[in-house]
Amino acid sequence: MPRGAKPKTYPADMVEAVRLLYDGGATQHEIAVEIGTTQKVIFNLMRRHGLQARVAAKRDQWGEQNHTWKGDEASKYAFHRRLYSRFGKPSKCTVCGTERAEHYDYANLSGRYEDIEDYAAMCRSCHWKYDDKITNITKGGMPNGKA
Repeated sequence: MPRGAKPKTYPADMVEAVRLLYDGGATQHEIAVEIGTTQKVIFNLMRRHGLQARVAAKRDQWGEQNHTWKGDEASKYAFHRRLYSRFGKPSKCTVCGTERAEHYDYANLSGRYEDIEDYAAMCRSCHWKYDDKITNITKGGMPNGKA
């Protein structure tokens, strides 16, 4: 065995302690802290001694429960990603009612980007008109009023 390598088996009292803690609902990380080792050692001990690991539970990571949450300090892009995550991809314009547009966007209604209820699904045409990006769509107007 290479110098410094961990043994393939662990002391019986350590295995029993891990079994009792894990059956009691502790996580591998919590057991590692309790015993004074690493989660990797606990993982290997369990694997080598036939202790079945639980399936990881799906965690709710919406909003403040997400470790990357920035709240109202997030970017406009992040605010829009929240919309797609919460409401899905829009498929109908709330302004003109079309369901045949090539693109749909979430348009912010009042400039309060952090308010998830302050958006409406719009086709690209209605969104640009709402944002006043197209000044004269019938005469070949361009975004920002440039012809």
